[in-house]
Amino acid sequence: MINDIVLRELKEIASRNSDDYADTLRNTAAYLLQKQWVWKGKRGQKEHFKVCEDNATYFHKLFDALDMDWYYDRNFGYVGVLPRGTGSQLDVTATVFLLILRKMYDTEASMGRTDLGRVTPPTVELLNQYEQVKGERPILTATVEALDTLRKRGIIELGPRDPDTRLPDVTVLPNITRVVGPAFLGSLENFMNSYAPDSEPGDESHLSTDPAEASDDNAE
Repeated sequence: MINDIVLRELKEIASRNSDDYADTLRNTAAYLLQKQWVWKGKRGQKEHFKVCEDNATYFHKLFDALDMDWYYDRNFGYVGVLPRGTGSQLDVTATVFLLILRKMYDTEASMGRTDLGRVTPPTVELLNQYEQVKGERPILTATVEALDTLRKRGIIELGPRDPDTRLPDVTVLPNITRVVGPAFLGSLENFMNSYAPDSEPGDESHLSTDPAEASDDNAE
């Protein structure tokens, strides 16, 4: 429930702007709830990003009242929200790819292979690392579905298909460090070991992408 402090701040912001500015704030909040991530450089999202940037304190309080974490990164030009403690689950394939992509992001970034905070690791390496975890190559259709799931969550972008792997090129966005923060990344080894080819039956379980564990610090 929105508290009185947020409502009072909304009125104060509206009083300093045009009569319909409160509607602008509401529309941007609704858009962010729907999309989860808004990018400064993405077509159709620039105005929403500007509204968020100009009213960062208000949106932080608003989403805090909604039990959501608010992220604002001026360097990479994005804002986003993640629900707290919902334990939103991915299936095993998507979770393995998410964690591999997070690790690959760190590797590429450490070597300076970034473009505005984005990295495009080779898809063949993505498949190789998956095979190391599961002991077999992933099925193409399952891989495409898993990557599309991560795309819909605003963590990656997909490009043209690689003729060799038949997978779309994957661009990992910088907000993956928010979704899979240090604490969550720390579970990578145990999780992957539980899916190793020689793991005991019954060891497998979903790994919850719980935003409460995703990051230890909020952006402004």
